[in-house]
Amino acid sequence: MNALYLSQGISKQGHWEAVQRLWREQAKEPCYVGLILSIREMHPGMGLRTMYEQFQPEGIGRDAFVALGLREGFRLRSIENPQRTTRSVKNHRYVNLLEGKGFTSVNQLWVSDIFYYPLEGRHYYVVLLMDAYSRRIIGYSLADNLRAENNLNALNMALTLRGVSNYENNLIHHSDRGTQYVSDNYTNLLTDYGIQISMCIDVLENAHSERVNGTIKNDYLNRWHIGSYADLTKRVPMAVENYNNRLHQKLGKTPIEFEAYVNELEISKRPVLEVFTMKQYVENKFQLAFNFNL
Repeated sequence: MNALYLSQGISKQGHWEAVQRLWREQAKEPCYVGLILSIREMHPGMGLRTMYEQFQPEGIGRDAFVALGLREGFRLRSIENPQRTTRSVKNHRYVNLLEGKGFTSVNQLWVSDIFYYPLEGRHYYVVLLMDAYSRRIIGYSLADNLRAENNLNALNMALTLRGVSNYENNLIHHSDRGTQYVSDNYTNLLTDYGIQISMCIDVLENAHSERVNGTIKNDYLNRWHIGSYADLTKRVPMAVENYNNRLHQKLGKTPIEFEAYVNELEISKRPVLEVFTMKQYVENKFQLAFNFNL
């Protein structure tokens, strides 16, 4: 055996230290698997990499943690969302106000959208309202219909949470042109609070809402075993709470943590959020073509 150790350039002592270290690591594996299971109960759509970065388990590296999770069958299955819930109206009263703007604080841009959830042979609808800067969901509503009152419930929740009586046109509410968002009750409430109204033409101009819809639906609701409407009414608030306290890769913090973090920063040192608009895309594309022809 000594000759074998010498041929590999290691000592007998070094070999047994490596073996013992491997045994210790393997002994911890059930603990890591248990951690993954407990996290997946709260965040059923959280990837292994995000899980490691948020919870920082001791005694194991990121790649080893991810490899262990994959080996134990924790690879996420993708879930598609093919159905649309928007019934748009040709209303030119409200335009997209996000062109050329940069946002540096919460309560400057709120975005909202609706997604459906199929259950027991029918569809239920979830309205989400998010502060785009912090990615925090600040209002939501669940119903069995697409009436505007459900959007009003989500908006009132957000207004209550933020506790500002008048935003003095420093806040923009952005959405698609769904009938719910152009209802008099909804737009009047926004106006009463001094909130500007912005609406997109293309779905890509409401990408932040589309993304958070997919996260709540596909990373949470679709991965839980929801068997009744009563259960769904409990799971939607749970999904929102878990999402708001989940590490956001773009922010490097959870939405709740990020709001507290930027509140302590000088405005000049805060990250700037810029939002995609089709007008900007077309103009940039035209400019590129023009420069190429030159």
